[in-house]
Formats: sequence, structure tokens, C-alpha cells
Amino acid sequence: MTKIARWWPFLFMILGGLLPAGPARAHEGPPFPILVDRQVGPYIASVWTDPDIGKGTFFVVLEPPEGRSLPERTRVRIGVQPVSGRLAEAVYDAELQQGPQPGHYFTQVDFDRGEMWKVRVLLDGPAGGGELTTAVEATPNGTIGPVGLVLYPLPFLAMGFLWLKAALRRRRPVRAAG
Repeated sequence: MTKIARWWPFLFMILGGLLPAGPARAHEGPPFPILVDRQVGPYIASVWTDPDIGKGTFFVVLEPPEGRSLPERTRVRIGVQPVSGRLAEAVYDAELQQGPQPGHYFTQVDFDRGEMWKVRVLLDGPAGGGELTTAVEATPNGTIGPVGLVLYPLPFLAMGFLWLKAALRRRRPVRAAG
């Protein structure tokens, strides 16, 4: 193996480190279901959430009663309150999302700290309405912060150090026993 061929991995690693990185949202997961296919008044509702501290998101999917279409004036609201009761309930209007499938609603809510929160999904419209309740835990949103900037690269730096040490050790000539 030529000397240049041995250094290709190292050169790629240096080049990769010099390239500008785009914004990354590591550990940011997709929303997860908290209520699925629940009957609420005349609707079948599913609620998905990504309850990040700061701005949490809620997605509500409504299916109309069998053989009917979803009324245009259907209103969806999300109410959140800490289980501890330290804050009053805050209610947020969910907006109907435009797309190929009707009945998809979205809103963002404010979670000021990581704890359990009561969630009320309020539905009303010309076909009737109802309410669903559940609870979610607000969690950190996946941003790494200053401590993470130091801790998360350590395993990669250690592997790079070991690789470099092994590469340099291979370059040393073997001494003849004599």
C-alpha cells in the first residue's frame, strides 16, 4: 500500500471537519400518539404531540362520521395546565392544515418547564362536539447546550486519537532482533 493511500481516511476526516455544517436538530424526534381513534361526539379523533419544553406541538386528526364529510366550521382547541395546578389552564386554537386529507389540525403550546401536564382537546362544530383528556410530560427539546457541545464530541475525538496513534505506529520501522 502506498503512503498516500494510507492517508486518504485522514485527509477525508480533515476535509469533513473544515466544511461548513448546516443547522442540525439532533435528537429531535417525531410526534407520538397520545390518543388514537377515540370517539368524540360525532368524530373519531387521534391526537399526536411533541411536548418540548418551550414550544410543544399538537396535531389532531379528525375523521368525519361514516358517510358524511367533515363540517368546515369544526373548531379544535387544546388546553394545557400543569398537573400540579401551579398555573391556570391555557387554551390554544388549532389551525386546519391545508392538504390532500381534510381534518388535520395543528397548534403550538407553551410548556415552561419539564413536568406532567393535563391536556384537554376540545372539539365543537355544527355536527356536535366533545372533549378528550389525557396527560403528557414536557421534555427538553433536544438542543444540546454548552455542556453537550463539550461532552458529545468526546467519543469521536477519542476514536480519532486511537486511529491516528495506530496509523503513526504502523509507520515506524520494525527493529530487527539481534
